[in-house]
Amino acid sequence: MTELALIFGGGLLGLAFAAYLARWVVLRPLPEPEVARVASLIQGVAEAFFRRQSGVIGAVSAAAGGAIFLAYGLLRGAGEKNPVPALELGVWLTVSFAIGAASSVATGRIATWTATRTSTKAASGARRSLDLALQIAMRGGAVSALFVAGISLLGLGGLFSAVFALHGGFGAEPGEALALVPTLPWVIAGYPLGASFAALLAQLGGGTFAKAADLGADIAGAELGLADDDLQNPATLVDLAGDAVGDAAARAAGLLATIAAESMGAMVVGAMVFRVNEGLPSALALVLFPLVACSFGLVAAVFGVMVVRTDDRENAFNALVRGIYITALLHAVGVAGAAKWLLGEHWIALFACGCIGIGSGVLLLHITQYYTEQRYRPVREVAEAARGGPALITLRGLSIGLESSVTPLILVVLAAFGAYWLGARTGLVGGGLFGIAVAAMGLLGISGYMLAMDALGSIVDSAGGIVAVTVGRERPDVRGRTLVLDAVGNTAKAATKVYASGATALASVLLIAAYLDESRRRANLPSQPGFTVRLDGPEVYLGALVGILLVLWLAGRCIRSVLQAVRRVVDEVRRQATNPPPGFIGDHEPCVEMVSRAALRQMIWPAVISASAPIAVGLVLRFARTEDNPLVAVDSVAALLVAGTVAGVLGSLLLGSTGATWDNAKKYIVTGAHGGRYLVDEAGARADNPTYGAAAVGDAVGDPLKDAAGPAIHVLVKLLPAVTIVFLPFFI
Repeated sequence: MTELALIFGGGLLGLAFAAYLARWVVLRPLPEPEVARVASLIQGVAEAFFRRQSGVIGAVSAAAGGAIFLAYGLLRGAGEKNPVPALELGVWLTVSFAIGAASSVATGRIATWTATRTSTKAASGARRSLDLALQIAMRGGAVSALFVAGISLLGLGGLFSAVFALHGGFGAEPGEALALVPTLPWVIAGYPLGASFAALLAQLGGGTFAKAADLGADIAGAELGLADDDLQNPATLVDLAGDAVGDAAARAAGLLATIAAESMGAMVVGAMVFRVNEGLPSALALVLFPLVACSFGLVAAVFGVMVVRTDDRENAFNALVRGIYITALLHAVGVAGAAKWLLGEHWIALFACGCIGIGSGVLLLHITQYYTEQRYRPVREVAEAARGGPALITLRGLSIGLESSVTPLILVVLAAFGAYWLGARTGLVGGGLFGIAVAAMGLLGISGYMLAMDALGSIVDSAGGIVAVTVGRERPDVRGRTLVLDAVGNTAKAATKVYASGATALASVLLIAAYLDESRRRANLPSQPGFTVRLDGPEVYLGALVGILLVLWLAGRCIRSVLQAVRRVVDEVRRQATNPPPGFIGDHEPCVEMVSRAALRQMIWPAVISASAPIAVGLVLRFARTEDNPLVAVDSVAALLVAGTVAGVLGSLLLGSTGATWDNAKKYIVTGAHGGRYLVDEAGARADNPTYGAAAVGDAVGDPLKDAAGPAIHVLVKLLPAVTIVFLPFFI
């Protein structure tokens, strides 16, 4: 039972260190009164929206959890191939679903609280040095990152321990519980489903809130001749608050879902491999290895975060790179120890699989850095294209986005094949698939550090806005530091999205393979770990088509929701700008209310339809089964998962990378490239630079793509296999 002790120890360490970092951030010097006043307004807007959103997420999740319980209450015969009776299984799935959803909401709450307060301290720290502002932002981001990693370990480990204890696992004769271990991951599969469902709701609502305010403020401000982040624009405060609820909170919930889904996938593959092989140490070792590896990764992330430092002479992103190197190295040591301890004689080959995953995570960071950082060809080519107008920068950015989507996918495919080959060399039945699972755990182990980088991006974005509306004009040096950090944060956020897409692709492979194997086991058919799908029926093709259409529909719905809310914001800003008195400060309350209502109204049905689609396909096609093909529904749903995963990973990579490239191209021009923000004539008069205007159009197009549609698709890809795992008995 040492494995469980390590899992709980790692989770508690993550929460304890998150609390320490939160205290460290809070104790930084108090900001200037003007900065504190603006920050207080931002905190109020962000936390008010999050409270309303949490209520909606709780209500919708409660209804979904009730549906799971009622469905299993009506199910008959689920225990024939499952040692857990249908009613008990329904109870545990419902409980784990509720805990997963609650964990997601708690994660969002911590991220919102941290982001709004850390951005204030980072803005104040920028008055002193770039290094201090970077340290504050990174450590503040690590608060939510370590909380996510810790709560995922405690959630999965606690649920596993609860079911294990209920069947006598900690008693004098734990034989029944040990025999049940290969089934336990299926019993608590509601946890990743609850986390993914709540994360999709949070992303749909938070993304709409943030991007509607952001685009509305930019469009209306440009139309009225207002500077960026001008408090005369009533949408400015809503925009700055959106950095917390749309980026920090929603992305934290999304990465919780990633960790939960990937860990669950590796656990069910470990159980599957134990079931079909003799002579392995124990089912407990294989099933809990993913969580033990994650606990070591969490400890590694702590050290990685604390070494991030820079100075005014260094590219600040290099400091983040050093941190991930430290995290990766320490995590590799932890994976080696866990593999030697838990995986028996096959540990060397499987440790190599883990190293493939760790190396892939580091390489994904550098690939994204190349395509989104201002020093390199892609961003500079996009900025150069802006000299030809909005059409050219839009097309060039799209071409760079397509190009930048290919390399990460090639890397993930090579990593999967390499891990499969090494795992197969162990001689284990299903060893190749387990090799991919270990590689996924290697990739997942650096998630704590990657999420800290992602949160840093939203923190420095908000800090830059606070500086712009307060001390920016009097202290251009402070504004310059925040602009540098903003560009670094944009690259960091893009890297996290690419990383999460790669992790999701590997997790989906595991979950789909486990889903297919389990369906054949329950149907009394010969099974072989891996993919076995019949493709000779039109039903399977239609299932794949539904998966692709679901991704396209959700992306279109996200963009449409943002645009509808943007129009209302622009109209409200125009209304307030009509004959304003001298010194007028925009009234942000109407904008907050209209954007909040739009976000909450638009987030429910897309999430419900996305979760219901694979269930509907499976239930409908169950009636099409024949003696020749009794698993036509299972195969069709598997095709939906495969097609939806491929389309979703491609879509999230394309939208995220393209949007980040447009964003950093605009920031590159602001630094003075191609004439800068304004053109100055010989008399000293300033005029708008059309090159900057074209870049602003590209950035405006990219915002809802990279921060609303792309992240929503990413969460959808995790949600689909989690739904099918929970509702598998209904498809057979």
